[in-house]
Amino acid sequence: MAADVFLWRLPAQPGSELAPADPRPGVRRLLEATAPHPSGAGGGPCVLKIHLGAPARPAVIAPSWAREAALAAAGGASRGPGALATETLSIGTRGLDTAEALRAAAAAKGFGSGADAGLPFIVGDDPAGPVSLAAGDVPGGRLVGHTLAGVLRGAGSLILLNPVRAHPHLGVVGAVAALGLELADRQAKLRLHAGIRPQVDTPLCAGCGSCLDVCIYDAIVIRAGRATIDHQACTGCGECMGVCFMAGIAPDDAGGLVAFQEDVAEAAVATSRALPVAAGGAAAALYLNFLVHLGTQTTAAKARRRPSPVGIGILASRDPVALDAATFAVLEDRLGAPLPEWTGYAQGPGALLARAEALGLGRREHRMREV
Repeated sequence: MAADVFLWRLPAQPGSELAPADPRPGVRRLLEATAPHPSGAGGGPCVLKIHLGAPARPAVIAPSWAREAALAAAGGASRGPGALATETLSIGTRGLDTAEALRAAAAAKGFGSGADAGLPFIVGDDPAGPVSLAAGDVPGGRLVGHTLAGVLRGAGSLILLNPVRAHPHLGVVGAVAALGLELADRQAKLRLHAGIRPQVDTPLCAGCGSCLDVCIYDAIVIRAGRATIDHQACTGCGECMGVCFMAGIAPDDAGGLVAFQEDVAEAAVATSRALPVAAGGAAAALYLNFLVHLGTQTTAAKARRRPSPVGIGILASRDPVALDAATFAVLEDRLGAPLPEWTGYAQGPGALLARAEALGLGRREHRMREV
């Protein structure tokens, strides 16, 4: 059966290219359209998975948006039902790779302070916090020893607030990718990326050092005016690929990207299976894809020759596979072109969604409903 996907479009207004309309009414409308909010029997806190974005830049998911989701899920109560915002440690971005740095970045972006003090922020896989959650085996899967962020222990439900953005290995990050990658703990993320080996296309390398600057593992050096990657130190995070303004770094084996996407899909299934079960037997989760600040959701290097569509709106569903299929269709319709025309990466998320559907996470078939 086709799943319902709800779309709230950003109101068109003068100057929306620079300052999109406030999306909070859309968050509220979407939570109302998908009500009642799916909660597990345990009554634990509602975990709102956010995406902070790079340090020293505004939050990609604003605290007020997350709080709106928490209030709407609680039926408009002044405080959410033990709601909390969370983000997990990065494997590729300096300033988001330790618990202390991540908390500082969250505070600088307005989480857990001021008007949003009622929505605390917790590092999802804080080494000093709840221990990681061992994911059970996925029937038909091949992941072994996958571990999830400890914040999911005792969670009553999940609301995933995902800003759709470009990704060097996936093409684009939708709800399935965020569910698989961003609720894994840091060690699991490193294991997922272990098969990715970026290579420098030497004739395209300008020797600018941009890739060296972003590598937090000191895996890149400049020799004879060209970048060289030490694969013993490289983790495959992909940061170097995003900043190369010559697009001269890419995985050495296209097949490795397919395996990576399929592993991320399995990780998403494992995360879903670890969530509490709501009425009807589905995971107690709601997924939102934000197509809001699209002009800032590709790296500066890739955006040099790519269209930057203005904000479109927000989509929501309880089926992350259907949600992504609908989201990508909406984005391609706005672009009038395939996703790579926006992301700057040749690969798309087709293998990811196919594997997720085959493993029963959801179906790409969907019904679009505007709210």
